[in-house]
Amino acid sequence: MTSTETLASRRAVVDPAELCTPGAVDQLDATVAACALVAQADGWVTPEEARQMLARMRGSPTLAFFGAEEPSVLFDALNVRFETDLDEAEALAEATVARLRGRPEIARQVIETACAVAEADGGFDAAERETVLRLCQMLNVDPASVGLMAPGTRGGLTS
Repeated sequence: MTSTETLASRRAVVDPAELCTPGAVDQLDATVAACALVAQADGWVTPEEARQMLARMRGSPTLAFFGAEEPSVLFDALNVRFETDLDEAEALAEATVARLRGRPEIARQVIETACAVAEADGGFDAAERETVLRLCQMLNVDPASVGLMAPGTRGGLTS
């Protein structure tokens, strides 16, 4: 056995679910930002919206890595920014989401999570729908692929 083979046999096996990559951080930040934009769209944020965001993140192998505390802190901090300076917070959140342009699968997951947050408080109102449509346009996600264009879906609103 060569020294290289010996070294390779001693390396610990790394579980990909235990790795944090810059892409995963971008996905976390964009998901939280999109959820905050949608939660703020109707003028108030409900505990159900925050819970739904966390539940969706727990179901994502990439985002589950972060647990519940980090996304909660980010979500709360962004919502405080919305309360103090709406325009600045909105611009910051949109810029954060926009970092996912060109990553269609991740962008679609972010949009799906935002839709789930919109529905978490019992409805998918017009302001939330408009925000999700804006996110779809920003990320080049077809709104029909997340059920936003067909009558009777996501609140029954159509374009």
